[in-house]
Amino acid sequence: MKQLPSMQNPLIVVVGDVHHHIGLATEGLARIEMETGRRIEQVFSVGDFGLFLDESDWDFLTGPKKYRSPEASPEIRAAWQAWRWPLSLIAGNHEPFHLLRDWNPESFSYKLEYNNAGELNHTIPGLRVAGLSGIYHPEEMEFVSEIERKNRKLPLDTTWPDMVRLARERIISRSRLTYYKQHEVDLLCSLEVSPHLLLLHDWPTPPAHIRQIYPRRPEGEILHALNPTFLCCGHHHTPARWTIHQTQVIALNIISSPGKIHHHGILPGWAALFEWDEAALQFLQTWPRTTE
Repeated sequence: MKQLPSMQNPLIVVVGDVHHHIGLATEGLARIEMETGRRIEQVFSVGDFGLFLDESDWDFLTGPKKYRSPEASPEIRAAWQAWRWPLSLIAGNHEPFHLLRDWNPESFSYKLEYNNAGELNHTIPGLRVAGLSGIYHPEEMEFVSEIERKNRKLPLDTTWPDMVRLARERIISRSRLTYYKQHEVDLLCSLEVSPHLLLLHDWPTPPAHIRQIYPRRPEGEILHALNPTFLCCGHHHTPARWTIHQTQVIALNIISSPGKIHHHGILPGWAALFEWDEAALQFLQTWPRTTE
């Protein structure tokens, strides 16, 4: 496809959960370019992108086996080969974690920037973007009860490559690869304040329709410590926008879901469009547009 001419201010798109529908995401981004008449300069993902390029990668998908789709890998490979935008992402909780936690960019043909925790590499000079991969679980936190501490199978400082090895050997559950670590939360909270964009998979405050199992939300602690201009998140497949102190929070939708009304195959609020003016990040709209 012929590239559209770039405007003066770079167009940036943050996408919600894709869940391995890479081809549909490609169609969506191309449609954004067509509708705006602008070239997308950078794409960010809030996790659950789902680059299961090899059929064996699905062995590391956590959750019910009914969600495993190794038959989709040929289509994923073809869509990834055709992918043409710079992409930086954090992980969600449904990913090929053996390839992310034991990071090697060669696994993704050097077309992907990823970070477990910290500032993300990308193509936009001057733009500060921080992110945290994974979701919360007390197994990886310091503030647990004495009984939970005694029952811990691994020290908190176990490295991700070691955890991938232990998960391969089935010494630990592969779900452990989805949980961020205490030191990663601490790292985020220690960064220079006021990044332009913070990416989290889970929300910083609990959605009203979700029953809360754990009393603490490190995502909220990170937001309060960093005070970003914008925070984008996903995970709950619900588009929403609200403000916490000075931060504009944008929760993004899943790309598609059976039984829901789609716009050209994509659910409203799957993506957030921004532009960068070399000094500030400006929010343009969610896409496809929601009714809010």
